[in-house]
Formats: sequence, structure tokens, C-alpha cells
Amino acid sequence: MSIELHEGQSEVFYDLFVSQEVIYAVAACSRGWGKSYFAAVAAVNAVFELLELDESVPNKNVYIIAPTYGQVTDIYHPLIAYQLGVEEHCIKHSKDLGRFWFPKGVELRLVSYEAVERLRGTGAYFIVMDEVRDWTKGQGFKSAWEGVLQPCLTTRWSKKNAKRLGAKSQGRALVISTTKGYDFFYDMFNFQEADREWRSYHFDYTTSPYLDPVDIEKLRHTVDPLTFNREYLATFEDSGNNVFYCFNRKEHVTDQIAPLQDWEDVHICIDFNVGLQCSSMFVLRGSQMHFLDEFKGDPDTETLAESIKARYRVATKTPKRKIYVYPDPTGNSRKTSAVVGVTDFSILRSHKFILLARKKSPGIVDSVQCVNRKLKTAAGEIDIYIHPRCKGTIESLERTTWLDNNSDTATIDKKAGIEHFSDGVRYGTEYLFPIRAHSKRTSKGFNF
Repeated sequence: MSIELHEGQSEVFYDLFVSQEVIYAVAACSRGWGKSYFAAVAAVNAVFELLELDESVPNKNVYIIAPTYGQVTDIYHPLIAYQLGVEEHCIKHSKDLGRFWFPKGVELRLVSYEAVERLRGTGAYFIVMDEVRDWTKGQGFKSAWEGVLQPCLTTRWSKKNAKRLGAKSQGRALVISTTKGYDFFYDMFNFQEADREWRSYHFDYTTSPYLDPVDIEKLRHTVDPLTFNREYLATFEDSGNNVFYCFNRKEHVTDQIAPLQDWEDVHICIDFNVGLQCSSMFVLRGSQMHFLDEFKGDPDTETLAESIKARYRVATKTPKRKIYVYPDPTGNSRKTSAVVGVTDFSILRSHKFILLARKKSPGIVDSVQCVNRKLKTAAGEIDIYIHPRCKGTIESLERTTWLDNNSDTATIDKKAGIEHFSDGVRYGTEYLFPIRAHSKRTSKGFNF
């Protein structure tokens, strides 16, 4: 079995297993640093330490814990069994069960965060906690650590017990993750200030030999600053409660936007809501979205469509101007008329608008990220500008917040009723500039 570690990985490995100066290692790492590989190496090394002990020694367990069972087995089982060659040293292993059995009662288990409660009362010699930023459902990371995992280490593999049993070390843990604001992982990262058993490590993308600086520079132009700082600089930054954290009135609101030209097509984001019909109009200029106008207060979709036509088709010198609409995808089934079979979508089609919408609503997290990166990329590029007359759109982008101040729930707070304009902006931006394709979609409508 040949194992190679780069400089950053070697530093953490040395502290945990060679000098043994550290009991709890907390590593904040960028994407592409090699977290999974290093975590697997650390766990396997702990297994081989346990294999040196007598068969009568109990609780010879090593756990690797990741957010979901699919992640922990799909990533770690082939890595450990085949890439690290552990299948040659274990008695048997099972991907379905997420377990490796070794001689002398030693076991390596792959566990999902969702099943952490099952470990309560067991003993663990070494625990890897991977991507703890995503341990948010149920009890949460803090409760899982304090109530279940840390006791697995301290009650069975205390320093006193380890010495009595002839082990190389007391129970240890590796906490390794990308960052996501000022959460419990951030608190753990700072435990070293008060406790010498803890040590923190910070590795941004420049410390990884696997990442190409040219590719990283490209990424700076396709993701928003907060996402880039978290994923590649591994910094603990928080968006607070704001959904559209990249929006800034000083940067995005300006009356210096050129007015609608006769030859320009019109694009309108629509959030269906009886009596409101909040809609934002923009024009596409290169890769930029220039918001020039908005609609609010039409009682239904039919009236909104008439208002749009009156303003941008009938009242202009260019009756052939195309009007693209980006409505809430649920409008393909919602009835807004007493006439059987009439939907919001069919009404818009009847007015000859070009309909651009997905078959189902886009994911909130992805669509929000689409808007934020158009508001501002990590390279400082701005692709959304808004005229001051779009007061509802400005207010919505500025004041829309997450429910219970928690973006992990992916639920927008609707109590204030100001999210309608920004919901429409999400539909249009995500359709034209989706996360999975860093380019604009073709401007052709779906026929429903």
C-alpha cells in the first residue's frame, strides 16, 4: 500500500499520529484539497494502530462520518478498499453495510450523520467527521458531537484507559470540512485558543497541488464572492439573514441605465399572486440584465398581460418586438379563470408572449446562487443593474430573508410579503444563467 500526502496533509498527519501532540484536529479546507483521501488515510492508520493491540481489548472501532449514507459509502468504500488496498488486510468488507472487519476485533465503519444516534454508548478510538457544515438536519452538528461522538472517545478511550490497554494514544478525532459561516464548525476551529488538545488548520486552494490556478481564476468569474471565499479560500464568512447577500444599492441601483430602445426585446419575470402579479422588466445587453420597469397590482394574469402589451407592444413603434416572459413554473397548472382548462401559462401564450419556464420550480438554493453571482462575481464583475423606478424589485432583493435566520432550511421568509419580485427575478435569472451551465440559454420558448 503506497500512500502519498502533500505538505498540508502531512502536517496534520504528523500532529495526529507521529508527534501525537493533538487530540482534536480541526481542518478548514478548500475544495480540491484532498479531504476525503486524507480522511481515509487517517482512519486506516488508526486501524493499524488498533491491530497492534491484544484481541481482548474492547471497543477497537474507527468511524468515518459524512452527511449522508450515500456520500460516505460511495466516496469512502472504494477509496479505502481499492485505492488504499485495505481489502488485502481486512477479513471482509461490505459497501452495503459500510463496514470493514479486521482481525482482533478491529472494525472500520462508514456512518452517515443521519445515523449518528446509533453510535450512542459505543466506544471509538478514532473518528473522522467529514463536511460537518452540512450536518444541519435533526439534532445538528453541535448536539451530535457533544451528546454522542465526543463521549464515544472520552468514555472508552480516555488517556488513562489508553495507557492501561497499551494503545499508542487516547481517542482522537479529525474534523475536516469546507466552511459555511459562523456555525459550530467555526466555534470548533477556535477551541485551540482555550484548550491545547485542539489544533486548527486552514488550507485555501493555493495549498493544494491538485488545483490549477488557471481553473481557479476562471471560477472567480462564475461564482459570487461569498461562495468563492467559502469553497476555495476556506474562510468563515456569513451572509447573515439576507437571501441576496450580493445586492448593494450603491453598486446595483443607477439611473444611468440607457432606456429601452425601439429595436430591443423585452424580458419580464413574473410571480403569480392574485391582486399583485409582481413582475420585473429587464433587457438583455450582452451578459447583463438591465431592469428598467416593473408591474404590480394587476388583479389577475389576463389584466397583467394586457398591461404588458399596452406598454411594450401596442404603444411602441415596433409591433414586432418580442416579449419574453419568465413565469412561476406552477402557473402551468394553476387556474386563474372560471373557464375550464385556462391556466396562467395559456393566458400568456394567448397574448403571443414567448414563454420561458421550467417544468417545475427551480431549487431555491440554486436559483438564489444564480442571482447572487449575476449581482457580483468573485472577480468583482456586476451583471445586474436596476433603475431606481423599480422600487419593488429593489426592496425585494434588499429585504428578502431566510426563515428563522437559517439558509440551510432553504425556506424564504414570507411573513413580510416582499419576496414576490425577487421570486420572479430568480425564475428569470436561473432560466437564462443556470448554475450547471455558465452561459446564457437560447431564447426560445417552450410550448406547453
